[in-house]
Amino acid sequence: MENPEESNSGTSSFASPGFSNQKTNDQIRAQIIQIILNSSNSQIMLSTLASKIGQFFQVDGCLIFCHDTDSFNRIRIGFWHEQKLLILNEDKLVSCLSRFVEERISTAELIIIDDRQQHLDKLLDKQFEKIPAEAWLGMVTRFQGKANGLILLLKSQPHQWTNSEQELITDVSESMAIAISQIQLQQQAKTRTRYQTLLNHLGREISQSSDVNSLFQLTVSELGKALEVDRSLILMLKYKDPRMTQRNSSQSLKANVQLPCYWSSTTKTSTIVDNYSFNLSDSSLCQKALLKAPEPLAITEYAPFIDLSPKLLPNFLKPNNSSALLMMPLMGNLSNDGRSGLVLGFIVLQCNQPRLWLIEELDLVNWIGFQIATAIIHHQTLNQVQSLVEERTAQLKWSLDVQAKLSDKMRRQIEQLRQLNELKDDFLSSMSHELKTPLTSMKMAIKMLRQAQLPEAMREKYLNILEQEWNREYSLIKDLLTLQKVESGEFTVHPQELNLNQIVRELAHSFNQKWEADKGLTLETDFADASLNLYTDSESLQHILNELLLNAAKYSDPDTTINLSIAPVVAAKTKQIAITLSNYGAGISTEELPYIFDKFRRGQGVTDRAVPGTGLGLALVKYLVDHLNGAIDVKSEKTDHPGVFLTTFVVTLPQFQSS
Repeated sequence: MENPEESNSGTSSFASPGFSNQKTNDQIRAQIIQIILNSSNSQIMLSTLASKIGQFFQVDGCLIFCHDTDSFNRIRIGFWHEQKLLILNEDKLVSCLSRFVEERISTAELIIIDDRQQHLDKLLDKQFEKIPAEAWLGMVTRFQGKANGLILLLKSQPHQWTNSEQELITDVSESMAIAISQIQLQQQAKTRTRYQTLLNHLGREISQSSDVNSLFQLTVSELGKALEVDRSLILMLKYKDPRMTQRNSSQSLKANVQLPCYWSSTTKTSTIVDNYSFNLSDSSLCQKALLKAPEPLAITEYAPFIDLSPKLLPNFLKPNNSSALLMMPLMGNLSNDGRSGLVLGFIVLQCNQPRLWLIEELDLVNWIGFQIATAIIHHQTLNQVQSLVEERTAQLKWSLDVQAKLSDKMRRQIEQLRQLNELKDDFLSSMSHELKTPLTSMKMAIKMLRQAQLPEAMREKYLNILEQEWNREYSLIKDLLTLQKVESGEFTVHPQELNLNQIVRELAHSFNQKWEADKGLTLETDFADASLNLYTDSESLQHILNELLLNAAKYSDPDTTINLSIAPVVAAKTKQIAITLSNYGAGISTEELPYIFDKFRRGQGVTDRAVPGTGLGLALVKYLVDHLNGAIDVKSEKTDHPGVFLTTFVVTLPQFQSS
């Protein structure tokens, strides 16, 4: 870019930086302020400032970045260079440096690169290598405590930046921060004025115009100019199912997309398009925008649109491969499902360069889209009264059917909420018991262990209590963490060949040690094959068997026998292992049976009977069995003895579990 005020001769009205003093600094500030006062064009101001500062520092190039601090302005750049520094054009320069500037403004104050070859690992973008500068000196500008820009000096050859140069650019940055702030204020004012003019113009035309096509032309033209895009379009949707009962299913949706008009920044005029349309199924971007409605589809880069095959795409609609895209839906009446608005069409904005769509821009286009949609509906109402009456009749009938279904669904949901509330109360009671009881025992054991003359046997007893209760708390926490891993998909299995006889023998020994003394229970095992092997995850299998045995022991009547049998079975030509565990005692009611594998679900009355547990055990068993590609079934049948049930769990696992 040529500087309008200075030549590239190297002469400067500033003093040399080698003689930097307070007087020189004051002169710099004064000339920067003079440039601010004399220029009303932000781009000219930036370029003039870059020229002045670059020539003052006697460098080969100077770039000044005006950073977006308030969502109204994007990064703007002013630059000056000597002819020996063959700098890129402005668009390519912004593309190369934008990421570098964003990173340095947020993480650095002073940027010093004496030899670029030694700093390549610090550069953010390979595009940066295209800039023929070897030495860099930069300073972030701050206004009212916030970074708002960057001054960057360039040398075509490696250069050792002196302390005076670094100090001087720091001083200059204070005045430049004010200048950049002024530029931002100018841009904000222009943007707000442009937006307000657009709103006033469109609002007036919408209220007065009865011609929808004229309104479309005005909309694309005014929006394209106000938002400084390269192209703007209006797309209208014509559904093959007028009632749109299946808008939430992209596969079943059928519609025709029509293009009434478009505007291009090249011609600066809006153009009416006659009889151009395509099927919705031909454009993936249109389908995405429809499913995303009422939210806009905003893509910052690499969104070629209209994304049709070349044979369906006319010359005037061929997209730029790196374009940014915004598709704002025009929302109409509620569809028959009563949940989402009918999408009448889209306002489409495109840029040939990557662009971040700002919140203010989205709000503006959304407001205009709402007004356009209202005008479209009003136009349709005036011209299609009879068809709308028939449509409303159909909608009313459908609505009554939906209300009947919703009433029934609401009753079911109320019942579910009641059950969930009971489940919550039971869980809180169980969890409170499971947490407080071990802590009470541990507190008592610790208190006893503090006695100085405690016999060794008693000390060992209380240490055992501490260990047992710690293990109980640890098992509870481990179950919660395992359940969380399984539900989140983070749980992994590590299959290996296991000897079931050995695993069950160890479990039986541990079981008999505990439960023969506590309740007089006996565990009997029955193997169809003494050398039966299973290829699966060892930790998961042992957790399943441990939890089922613990559950059987808790609910068995004293002095009874628990039976564990393992046998191979063949189902659907697949070898499987069936593990059957049965016990006699308190049964499971028919009402509770479908819910025993639900999280935190416990049988009625178990808390009152002080049966320990939180309702996690069987839920985790079910998760683990499913994770091993197995199945689990349960039944509870009355026996000849009153109040005694035979409860049987059957776990079926593939004998050869894949990894």
